Amino acid sequence: MRQEIMEMIKQNKEWHDYLRKEPSWYRLLSRHPYQIESFERASLQFHKKTFPDRVERLNNGLQMASALFYMMNAQFSQTTSDTPASSEETGENNQ
Repeated sequence: MRQEIMEMIKQNKEWHDYLRKEPSWYRLLSRHPYQIESFERASLQFHKKTFPDRVERLNNGLQMASALFYMMNAQFSQTTSDTPASSEETGENNQ
């Protein structure tokens, strides 16, 4: 493999990790060093750092926050309906 390609890979920990997990890229980059952009895209997909992956993580986080908010509201409304009735509702007079 070309020295400059190897140095680029060593400088980026994620690329280095991906190369160790997918050794076929080592052979491919040795024969076709111009494939470094494809290697970069494959590494981003492997580490789930593409834009669609980030949007999906954001969406999952929002769904979880929404579910927690719904549960909190349901719990709050349940506790307020379980409180004892006030004196006006029971018909007691405290005069």
